[in-house]
Amino acid sequence: MASTAYDLYYLVNGERYFRRNPNHGVTLIDAGRESAIAWHPEEAETVRRLWTDIVSVNMTSATSGKDIVNNCRINFRDSHFIVVTDGGTTGEVDHARTPVYRDFVRALHLRLTQAPAGTIAFNAGASEGRHKVMTVIGLIAALFFVGTPLVLAFVVRDWRVLLTLAAGATFVWPFWKVIEANRPRHYDPRFPPGELMD
Repeated sequence: MASTAYDLYYLVNGERYFRRNPNHGVTLIDAGRESAIAWHPEEAETVRRLWTDIVSVNMTSATSGKDIVNNCRINFRDSHFIVVTDGGTTGEVDHARTPVYRDFVRALHLRLTQAPAGTIAFNAGASEGRHKVMTVIGLIAALFFVGTPLVLAFVVRDWRVLLTLAAGATFVWPFWKVIEANRPRHYDPRFPPGELMD
């Protein structure tokens, strides 16, 4: 039996945290038919789920407007799931963990490519409905933060308005990157989406 441990934070079954996430430590275990993923809750026994328990993997990203946090949700047959992230203890991105997260995602997918075709669904991005809402909000933000200063630049004819335009574009850009990266789609597990691992 061989195992590889990843010091990454995770959430289980939709739990939320605001101040501090104590949950970190995810391990991929290679043991033939007993191959599994395991995680180590702070004050509980290690949880271990076999590869055959996995029904889908969903990769997404989110932003607070400053940095992008990547998430890999692993869904199990009993409707439970774990979300592994490159965020730190507060949920904000931890750039030191991003390469570890990338290694984890690639290693997980490499193992799951061995599953019979069609037994695990690989999805990237948000749901169709959520992505439409994200797009509408992004368009409203672009109109407000970019469109308004652009119109003012023509009306006022003062170059300083362009500074507001640049600030607005800088503010809106990370959200547009996340909206595009979270376009709903299926992907081949041999090629997990790189834009959701950077």
